Amino acid sequence: MRVAAPGTHNPPFEDFPMRRIFAVIALGAAAVGCSTVDPSPKLKAATSALDAAKAAGAATYAPDLLAQAEKYLASAQSLIKAGNPSAALQQLSLASASADDAKMKATQGTNEAKVKELDAQIADLKTKLGK
Repeated sequence: MRVAAPGTHNPPFEDFPMRRIFAVIALGAAAVGCSTVDPSPKLKAATSALDAAKAAGAATYAPDLLAQAEKYLASAQSLIKAGNPSAALQQLSLASASADDAKMKATQGTNEAKVKELDAQIADLKTKLGK
């Protein structure tokens, strides 16, 4: 055991591991606090979901849901530009969900239109056959 020179304080060896642990925790907390969230994957996913909804006919069968998805996407893009990626991620999730709902409603509307068309063709054929 070393003895400290008179008038100086030499902390015991047992204090050093605890100080290191606190230093590591503090550095880790600082790194987490300073880290940024990358919204790029969610931005791509929301954009793809919106494109898929449009391709499914959402402009015709689910215009309100499509407009809502576009509004959320525009809001997210503004938040990204403003440097608020965490809030943008929330808006991107809402945009994706709204776009998915619009696509589902558009698909349902398209299918119902096809059924009506087939029913009309069947009725026309029955008339032609005299049934």
